[in-house]
Amino acid sequence: MTDEALVDGKAALEAEHLVRAAHDALTDDMVSRMAETAAQGMDLLDQVNRAGLARAIPALTALVQNGDLDRIVALARLWSSAEDALTDDMINRLSESLGEGLSLLDRVNRSGVAKALPAITQMVESGDLERLAALARLYASAEDALTDDMIARVAEALGEGMSLLDRFSRCGAGRLVETLAQLEASGSLDRLCSSIPRLAERMDAMLGAFDAAGATAAAAPKSSGGVFAAVSMLSDADNQDALRYLISIGKELRARSGV
Repeated sequence: MTDEALVDGKAALEAEHLVRAAHDALTDDMVSRMAETAAQGMDLLDQVNRAGLARAIPALTALVQNGDLDRIVALARLWSSAEDALTDDMINRLSESLGEGLSLLDRVNRSGVAKALPAITQMVESGDLERLAALARLYASAEDALTDDMIARVAEALGEGMSLLDRFSRCGAGRLVETLAQLEASGSLDRLCSSIPRLAERMDAMLGAFDAAGATAAAAPKSSGGVFAAVSMLSDADNQDALRYLISIGKELRARSGV
């Protein structure tokens, strides 16, 4: 016990000497700075306590453990480097671009383009949008290939076409279209179309017969006239068949016309 007391006494004496040496080494300026630092530390602790940052300590601990805090620090350094690299001109251009982008978004929102997004999505999925783009490129290529002379000829052709349509309209083309529609509704147009080839063939045969009859009559001698000449003509079998044919045509025409 005596040895332990002696050791404790020596330790206390050394501590007292150390405190006296530190007290002698401290100047009034150092003491005031230490007091100011201590006061600022206590003020900082008070602000931390009032702000409730103690509740963020578990989250900060998790950020430290998974390395996210290092990433945040690296991101802050990157942001600081980018901020240092930006010039006033670059900042102005970025601000202008951002303003124009926001203005474009506002116009898109006001114009109701968002309502067209489902249709545009469907066009993209079906490939119609690519076809429209190809059609637009084709139109642009055709527009680039057109010369002034070609445009003038196309305009002239369109003008003549419009003038022709106007003349058709004035001449009663509308009534013709209505008549054709009525014939189509009644089925007469189909019958007329199917009978046109036969009618053309018979007209060709009839015109050929007229030409041949005219040539034969021109080459034959002039008739002598009289009853005996008519009886002689009727005594020919071909003449009788021709007369019978004409009589049959006349009967059919009377029956069909209701006369």
